[in-house]
Amino acid sequence: MKKTILLLATIASVFMYSQVGINTVNPQGTFHVDGLKDNPSTGAPTAAQGSNDFTVTSTGSVGIGTAAPNASAILDVNVDGLATGSKKGFLGPKVALTSQIDQATIPSPAAGLLVYNLGTGGLSYVGYVFWNGTEWRTFNNGSLAAGTLGAITCNGVTLSPGTYTAGTPYTGTMTVPYTGGNGGTYPAQIVGPVNGLTATLASGNFNSGSGILSYTVSGTPTVSSPTLTTFPLSIGGQTCSATVGGGTVIAPGELVYYHTSIPRQTANFILSQFLTDLPVVNNTFRVDAFVNAPNAFDNTGTNTNFVPRIYNITAANAKVWVSEVSTFTGDASTGNRLLGPGNYAEFDDGVYLSQGANETVTLDVTTADNKWYRVYYVLRIDNKSTTGTPVNGRDQNPTTDASTADNTLEVYISIQRLY
Repeated sequence: MKKTILLLATIASVFMYSQVGINTVNPQGTFHVDGLKDNPSTGAPTAAQGSNDFTVTSTGSVGIGTAAPNASAILDVNVDGLATGSKKGFLGPKVALTSQIDQATIPSPAAGLLVYNLGTGGLSYVGYVFWNGTEWRTFNNGSLAAGTLGAITCNGVTLSPGTYTAGTPYTGTMTVPYTGGNGGTYPAQIVGPVNGLTATLASGNFNSGSGILSYTVSGTPTVSSPTLTTFPLSIGGQTCSATVGGGTVIAPGELVYYHTSIPRQTANFILSQFLTDLPVVNNTFRVDAFVNAPNAFDNTGTNTNFVPRIYNITAANAKVWVSEVSTFTGDASTGNRLLGPGNYAEFDDGVYLSQGANETVTLDVTTADNKWYRVYYVLRIDNKSTTGTPVNGRDQNPTTDASTADNTLEVYISIQRLY
């Protein structure tokens, strides 16, 4: 008889209040469980009090760890009320899928179904995946199929920082462009050591189309730049010999600028004595120029003021094609050169300068592996507006005119990677 009365009382309570509270006389929703039974008898519980609650509202929102789930969420899992060091996370269902198209481990998976793949059943990827209606995919919608590439762009490989020193620990990033990615996965890689350096790649997904792989290069090199280091890469069904370490490398499409102001010199020199960061084309050829001093500062006679040069900085023979146009004198020359180690090639038959005037020289440089560069030289003399009596743009007596002492050679070089 007592059990019947209790059941009737419970049913009456539900009909009267349309709310059910467990461990609370003050339910905050249609169904409310106060886990620790620490909520107040009136008013809303605090975040700490609600951190052990389970609530279902009249609109169907479910709150875990909160007595007031957000109305925009069908499920609000809240840990705001838990103290630091006691917070908790969401643990999804774990499965061992056999492949990216497995529909047997979980029969007829619904589109959007989320699971954590253990990587032990045949599908090696470890992490959360979802079913998109056709296949299992990673959280960032990456395919779990084996990744393939159309090509690795070996002539676009760069290293930053671009140089290293023997015996000095080095850490840098080698970027390797590619095309024709299928969006699939690729495994982690460790390549090397080569010359004391190791290239490491974390696992991931190729882009669909073009993209870049970023290898971490680290170790203590046994050689110093510009001695090159070549990493044999094999990934996505393609291979590539990634050669780095020659110095500043220009990426395809990149345009770099260099400028320096050289005070009056009395001895001949090359630009790299003053521009120490001149770029190295293709880890092989340093763009440089020979300057004839003091003619380049005083404008005496008809001697050549400067001559463009390209130096082979490697320890092996290197082939280069160069076409040249000098916009001031009309001189032009072409070259298909094989340069020995440390040797250089000169272009133009000599460039002449005058105070206040300039001449532009353009070199088109193509390396043996079909990297194309365009190099622009602009040099001019700045007389600091202290020239004597000029004749045809030149001092009448530059060797004795004190105004030449403050002349400077302004050097501007820009290099663009065309391919």
